[in-house]
Amino acid sequence: MAKMKAAMAVVLVMEKEGVTQAFGVPGAAINPLYAAMRERQSIAHILARHVEGASHMAEGYTRALAGNIGVCIGTSGPGGTDMVTGLYSASADSSPILCITGQAPRARLYKEDFQAVDIESISKPLTKWSYIVREPGQLPRAFQQAFHLMRSGRPGPVLLDLPFDVQMAEIEFDIDTYEPLPVYKPFASRKQIEKALDMLAQAERPLIVAGGGIINADASDLLVEFAELTGVPVIPTLMGWGTIPDDHPLMAGMVGLQTSHRYGNATLLASDFVLGIGNRWANRHTGSTEVYCKGRTFVHVDIEPTQIGRVFR
Repeated sequence: MAKMKAAMAVVLVMEKEGVTQAFGVPGAAINPLYAAMRERQSIAHILARHVEGASHMAEGYTRALAGNIGVCIGTSGPGGTDMVTGLYSASADSSPILCITGQAPRARLYKEDFQAVDIESISKPLTKWSYIVREPGQLPRAFQQAFHLMRSGRPGPVLLDLPFDVQMAEIEFDIDTYEPLPVYKPFASRKQIEKALDMLAQAERPLIVAGGGIINADASDLLVEFAELTGVPVIPTLMGWGTIPDDHPLMAGMVGLQTSHRYGNATLLASDFVLGIGNRWANRHTGSTEVYCKGRTFVHVDIEPTQIGRVFR
């Protein structure tokens, strides 16, 4: 089995996972990874003026090109803390981005060493997974798990923290046998689907609320087809704007506190049944849930089970 620096194994894994572009700012603690990227010449890199900017660039790249994973790279300490705003943005908007930070050598952790910030703990509330890789041999597996988690269920960001000596260590790794983990995507049962369709058919004034999950799933055409087959008007959320063309006869406007239309609000208030697809019932859309929910029944379809019933039943 081939021997190589752990940092090189990381680059090889990212290649296999389809990464072709990264954004970041080099620094001493992450330079081994940058050296491996420079040696391979397979992943293009854009130098940002600030690591926070690089994290937003990674999210923009992900959202602009469906299926890609934006990668943001920074050094230890402020390199990680500067990513926090970008991580929050990616988490709120369900954007899968991979943030990679350098870290002080393992022997210097938890000793208030220079820039040895516990970014793993800082970023945990804002990520699907935040992890400091303490064993060099675990690096390929950690990155494999990161890509699996970012793509599975509701997409979101992951942060991996790499101590300097872990990147520099020599490991055995065979990239030829590496394969990405299959993406986990929950789905409704036939009984659930039939129940929802029965409720839709029995409603007098049904409505579809289309969220950003439809865009993430590249399913806008299917949404329009479903709306046309059923004749049910569609209200997109802000994140779902564009799922149905603005000039489509079944586009019923937008609802909410800030990005709403009078006819959108009126349509929602006149409805008796709402089918939410890939949306979060965020308060910018719902406003007062007492007003929003009164007099109507809801069915919620979402890839993330913990979103069901999170805001209201």
